[in-house]
Amino acid sequence: MDLKCRKTTCKYNNYFTCDAKNIAITTNLECDSFCRDPERQVRDTSRCLFEEPPKYAPHREKKSMRVVCAAKCLFNCQGTCVANGLTINDINECPYCITFIKP
Repeated sequence: MDLKCRKTTCKYNNYFTCDAKNIAITTNLECDSFCRDPERQVRDTSRCLFEEPPKYAPHREKKSMRVVCAAKCLFNCQGTCVANGLTINDINECPYCITFIKP
């Protein structure tokens, strides 16, 4: 599973790639695994793609990772996310799953 994250203040964010061992998504689509790192002040360069290309960490296959999901989503299969990839976006200071598709 490919995990992309724009929550740059999370301790698991490695150049927009999630390095968490497991992820939990709540019923209101928030990433419950988010852990703020007060030391991190990473600038989100993906917002100005045409001015400065963002640096991304290389894709890492996460076959053993489990994404627990409580949302009513098309990709939720008995509490586990079965999407090929997951993207967490920074919306109103909260980390939200934007891979969500209404069933």
